[in-house]
Amino acid sequence: MDPSSALPSHGGPTVLHTGRTACPVIRFVICGPEHSGTTLVSDLFRQVPGVDAGFEVGVLLAASPRRFPDLTVHAEITRWGWGIDEAALARCCDTDDFAVFYERLAAASTVLRPGTHTMFDKTPRYLAALDACMARLAVPFFVVFKDPRAIVHSDWRKAGRPAFGPWFEAYAPDKLGYLRQLYAQYRRVAGPPDPRVCLVRLEELSLDARRCCERMYAHAGYAFDPVYMVLQGVRYENTRHGAISAGEPFGYLVGFSEAERRRVTATFAELDDWFYR
Repeated sequence: MDPSSALPSHGGPTVLHTGRTACPVIRFVICGPEHSGTTLVSDLFRQVPGVDAGFEVGVLLAASPRRFPDLTVHAEITRWGWGIDEAALARCCDTDDFAVFYERLAAASTVLRPGTHTMFDKTPRYLAALDACMARLAVPFFVVFKDPRAIVHSDWRKAGRPAFGPWFEAYAPDKLGYLRQLYAQYRRVAGPPDPRVCLVRLEELSLDARRCCERMYAHAGYAFDPVYMVLQGVRYENTRHGAISAGEPFGYLVGFSEAERRRVTATFAELDDWFYR
């Protein structure tokens, strides 16, 4: 039996045929720096009837699904986030075709809502290898990002709000190196714009939600309904509000002193496009 037959039939998404793997199960892919709003964007798309997904995947970081179990952290997150066991994941990975992997994942998952006919893959780290990931799956991509000061504030808060100076001195070099890699991939698709990629600035989504959402849903091939902005059935604690919060990206303005904000700005100045002014 075709594994995708476990999903209800539907009219079918818009699939891009560009010589890459076409996948009728996966409608689009969301990526971006960690803690920059990718989960919020995923919860917005979960409001569309029949659309759902587990937490994250990571398979597009592998040259083939057969190599995905070698990425042990992502493989473990997939098992937890999609409600499958190790044997089911092994069956999903027993192919060189990414579309087949996703079809098997859809059939095996125990977390998808009844009536799900279309999924997406939300994995922040795909941005670190965006070119390779886009070459492996012919669907629209979303790149979500926010101000570097907000990124640092999120990481500092997650670390338990330690004394800023010593923490930042140890944190900044590796973080800058990682974000530099992501930023280079962002710049490649930002200018000139790549039509397969929709750039989503969290500050824009927070302050001009309707306009941003209309653009996002259109990129994925859905009609926008204002009710989607009222987040119902939120699955993960990463989305902490029942609706889009205008203040969410700006916690660093009160969480950091002016001197701390200046230090972050100077250290991450090369990520210029991401600063919200």
